[in-house]
Amino acid sequence: MTAICLLVLVCSGCSGEMERPVGAVELTRKHACAVCGMILVDFPGAKGQIHYTDGKYDVFCGTMDMFTYYWQPDTPKNIVAIYTNDMGDANWKTKWIDARKAFYVCDTKKSGAMGDPFMPFLDEEKAGNFVKLYGGEVLGFDNITPDMLKPFQGHNIHTKP
Repeated sequence: MTAICLLVLVCSGCSGEMERPVGAVELTRKHACAVCGMILVDFPGAKGQIHYTDGKYDVFCGTMDMFTYYWQPDTPKNIVAIYTNDMGDANWKTKWIDARKAFYVCDTKKSGAMGDPFMPFLDEEKAGNFVKLYGGEVLGFDNITPDMLKPFQGHNIHTKP
């Protein structure tokens, strides 16, 4: 009986690559945007992080660069987590949220480091309140498409192999 239990425990990890929860990294002066090369901590506004199953990650100076990189055909497909800052939190510099669950305010009068038109919020009500103050529209992650990036693609996009 002990041998059967041991076999079950050993084989339970054999079904393929195991995904471990990946946390956001705290940004320092060593972190530069994967798209434009800006030092992230030098600029205000929402930032982004994309983490991969191999433990590597890319960081972005704004949500525009994060989405631009995400939608590139040669962006790695082994994405395990995507993070951004909650702009509805008073201490947004340290509050990382799941970018796929965030609510984004688009076409607002406010902007971030690169004129970001996508201001992320964890709470949909806070996003709506932001719209009341500064205009715009609230969208989910899956509602942001490559076509929405075209007016802003003045960046020289560098993707990593």
